[in-house]
Amino acid sequence: MLIVDSIHQPTTRSTAQALGAALQSTLPEEMDVAAAYITGSGLLDLLRVIEESLGAGHPAMRQRWLTSFDYCRTEPIALEKMMSIPNAEVRIYDAEFCLSRSCTPRVPFHPKIFLFRSQQYDRVLAGSGNISRSGLARGFEAGLSVGIDRHAVDVEPSATQSINACRDWFEVAWAEASPLTTQLLSRYTDVFQSVENLNYPSHTEDDVASDHSTVGSLKAIDLQKLRVCRNFWIEAGNITKNRGPGLPGNQLMMKRLSRVFFGFAPHSVAENSPIGTVEIFYAENDAEPFSLTYSDNKMDKLILPIPDHGGPVAYDNENLLFRKVSPGKFELLIGSQNDKKDWMKKSGKIGASFAMKSGRKWGVF
Repeated sequence: MLIVDSIHQPTTRSTAQALGAALQSTLPEEMDVAAAYITGSGLLDLLRVIEESLGAGHPAMRQRWLTSFDYCRTEPIALEKMMSIPNAEVRIYDAEFCLSRSCTPRVPFHPKIFLFRSQQYDRVLAGSGNISRSGLARGFEAGLSVGIDRHAVDVEPSATQSINACRDWFEVAWAEASPLTTQLLSRYTDVFQSVENLNYPSHTEDDVASDHSTVGSLKAIDLQKLRVCRNFWIEAGNITKNRGPGLPGNQLMMKRLSRVFFGFAPHSVAENSPIGTVEIFYAENDAEPFSLTYSDNKMDKLILPIPDHGGPVAYDNENLLFRKVSPGKFELLIGSQNDKKDWMKKSGKIGASFAMKSGRKWGVF
């Protein structure tokens, strides 16, 4: 029995949809992944596909993730998350050579392949998209998925041979790769977060041009910095009393396209339309989902933890810092004037300190 599927994105069949179908039909006990690079938002989307397809049982699935440090495109935050996945191993291809050459590879690592295996099924999905939000759903990508039922009497021999060849390829690459340790990740993070890299970050599939008006918009290089930086700070200014008279507000107005820092594309949306949700926590409170919308004042509006109910006493005229702790999850901190000076200095070193028309300052680092 032969199982075949295809990817023709972004028209009728996305990489994410093909992956979901492969997972549901195979119910794999093992998953091997090799991808040239992995972004935080891409990993978040892929993990959602896995959870939606396999449900609560998916942590029992053995996972091997193989990627690279090539050109500083894989985001450290994604690697941190992968290392925390139950029953998962992560390896980096030619890691030591890459780190010794400022993450320029000896031979580029460029595969995009998923291998699934259960007691009954073998399946391979190979496509053109990396594990990025664009590669999984938005960009122009193509690929094929081939699977076999090993219990069937009419197993296609050429399909079996091809799947086994892909598995052999993966095993060779896996054996040659370095296990990702906290020490190795720390060394890579130092290179990734260096002033040199953050000044001119490498492009990924998630770096797309904005279709907003160019008047007052952020430049493409600024959007790249928003994507790769770990910290976003902003002067809150006077917060709208959206909760009623006498109550401190919790709607933060930000520069249009600030959404890119929070993992979203810089695409145009209608005024007062939702962009998405992000998980935010303050102090010792649990992270909760909060909405991000594009407001009719042409600013990105982020809802914050309610003052005195998961948030600080008030946000008015405070200096706020959002720190990425994992894909889609952010810690909210309140900073002093000295903290803000430090943030501005760090942002200034990479050309990522900005000001809005109102004079409110903000930036990333």
